[in-house]
Amino acid sequence: MAALRLSGYSVARFWRRADGAVSLYLIVSTAAMLLLTSLLIDFARIAAFERQTELATQSGIRSALSAYDAGLYEQYGLFGTGGSDRGELFDHAVKHNWTAETADSFRLLDMKTEASHVDSYEVLGNHAVFKRQVLEELKYKAPIDFTLEIASKFAPIAGAMKEASSSVELLSQVQQLYEEREKRLDEVLAFQKQAAAAASERLPALISSTASSIVNGYGNYVSWRNEDASLEEGEEPMHQAEIAAYVNNAVAGSTSIATSGSQALSHHREYEQRAQEALLEAKRYNASIQAAADEISESQAGGGYDRVSQNEIAGREPTSMTSTDLSNLQQTRGAVLELVLDAGWFEAYEGELQQQAGAIQRVSNQAATFKASVSSALAEQGSLSSMQLALQSLQSFYKDYKQLYGATGSIIQSRESERMKRQASDRERKANEAAASSKLGEIKEFLEQMKSAPDQEENRNAFQQVKQRMEANLEFNQAATQSEVPSSESLGEDSGETVRQSMSAVGTIYSGMADLLEDVRDPLYINEYVAHRFEAFDPKQFALSNGQQGTFSQALALENQEVEYILYGFHEPASNVSAAYGELFALRLAVRTMEGFIECRALGHPLLVFSAAVLYGIEKAMADMATLAQKGSIPLSKYAPAELSYLDYLRLFLIIHGVSEARIARIIAVIEQNTDTDLSRVSTGLTGELTASVNLWFLPGLMKSFTASGILNGKVKGNRYETTRTIGWSYG
Repeated sequence: MAALRLSGYSVARFWRRADGAVSLYLIVSTAAMLLLTSLLIDFARIAAFERQTELATQSGIRSALSAYDAGLYEQYGLFGTGGSDRGELFDHAVKHNWTAETADSFRLLDMKTEASHVDSYEVLGNHAVFKRQVLEELKYKAPIDFTLEIASKFAPIAGAMKEASSSVELLSQVQQLYEEREKRLDEVLAFQKQAAAAASERLPALISSTASSIVNGYGNYVSWRNEDASLEEGEEPMHQAEIAAYVNNAVAGSTSIATSGSQALSHHREYEQRAQEALLEAKRYNASIQAAADEISESQAGGGYDRVSQNEIAGREPTSMTSTDLSNLQQTRGAVLELVLDAGWFEAYEGELQQQAGAIQRVSNQAATFKASVSSALAEQGSLSSMQLALQSLQSFYKDYKQLYGATGSIIQSRESERMKRQASDRERKANEAAASSKLGEIKEFLEQMKSAPDQEENRNAFQQVKQRMEANLEFNQAATQSEVPSSESLGEDSGETVRQSMSAVGTIYSGMADLLEDVRDPLYINEYVAHRFEAFDPKQFALSNGQQGTFSQALALENQEVEYILYGFHEPASNVSAAYGELFALRLAVRTMEGFIECRALGHPLLVFSAAVLYGIEKAMADMATLAQKGSIPLSKYAPAELSYLDYLRLFLIIHGVSEARIARIIAVIEQNTDTDLSRVSTGLTGELTASVNLWFLPGLMKSFTASGILNGKVKGNRYETTRTIGWSYG
């Protein structure tokens, strides 16, 4: 215990001693300062190292991306990695970012690359990535080109096409309704005639012959009876046979007349009912004509036509169309109301049918009265004068009926005249429709001939290859292989339906055009990319399908119709071109039909104007296709002479069909076919990972504890601090 107290006393005394105290404090404080300074120095070196590593990684990834596929960019404006090894470029750029290692220089940071590698995180075959690059390339060029080259040319005739489209829509509906109405009215008139024919089948002969013979023979009958009645008892009657014959003929004849009258009445009632039903159906069709006219008129406001027409479009082309021309178009649609029959007309016709039945009712009643008068006269309760009066009334009623409703009756003839007047233009209209159908048949035959061009095996193989590439790309993008079924732009069954489809397509074009002008959207960029970067068919080759089949077939190679294939997606060499030809003809038909309405306005009857306008449109559209095959371009319209090339029309069709995943896949497939490159393996974004280390000058153990506690992100191995940096970068 004493020793312990001594030891404690000695220690305390030692610290209270003044000799050497300054040196000891200096040593302790200096050691602490050195420790802190060492820590700060290594921290500063680690921070500089971290920054240098980040810069080196960025430089390395940029260097790796600098090796892009030049051919892909020059031909299609797409950036994708290619050329030198990306890993080597990355590693080389990283090492050249370190301080030069020379034996004589002082090395503040002794940095070393421990490991590095580059990975892809985006590929050009991905639809989202592909579309992003396309949009980036064309976001300035596409809207300007489209506005100046397409929209500015179509804007001047927007109002006229709107009117023509409305007229076609209305007149197509009205023509069907009109024909059904007239068919029913023809049935009504036919039923009237059939009723009259049933009455005149036996009744006139019975009245003029049988009834007259009964009346004319009655005097002899009375005389025979009187003579036989005046014979002496025992004398044989002299006229028994004649009397019996007359009675039989009179009874049978009068019965036949009454029966015929009753049968005529029965037929009339049947025909009247059928006529009234047909008249009611005609009335309904007539009301539908009125409703169609009202509906089309109400639907005219707004729409793509107005939006394009009212848009301020730079470089807008002039038009020679006058307000009078537009007025003529409107008048044709307005004239449809002239086809509507008013309600009073149907009421009058309904009453006429009832009156005809009433007239035959009187004839039938009088026939029965005549039979009764004959029976009374034979029973000696009547007289010759009563029979004569009954016959005169019967003849008078039938005569009145015949004069009104017979084959040459005034009412029937009036209805015939009215029908002929109402349908006066139908014969000419049907002649126009027949001519239009014949011309349309020529176009269909031409398209079939085009499709039947003998296949070149090499062309077919190319299409099968690109089909496989397309399906592979759809599968890569997890899209259904059959996500889009290509549809052929076939012409309608008849000329009217074809024009209606054509006008509908033009309406879609104007609506799409208006959308693109008001809010430039992604589809425009994709469409314009296709138009600018891929080959379209030479329209001069269309002429070769009419004779030189071999030359035309050679022109059907995939590289000659890339735009058409991307647009329609058929994998038969001639199908895409024939689809484009058919759609182009339909568009020209729509424009030319608009002109036809103006040219044929003087014909008056709206349906006749319609048929003449369609015929005009088909003939002019056929001439346009011939001009296109010669020159490669055609004026838009006689009222808007701006020239449009075949490719310009394809750009319009791209608007109609929209952008689908299948179309993107076809674009990628064509690029792969032409470059022999799998875009699903072409990187557009890279991640570079660099693991580097730097030597620690002081206290590596203390730094290791800092990394373990999370103060530093790296790790300490021996006397070196190691970190890993990952940076991603893409072309856009």
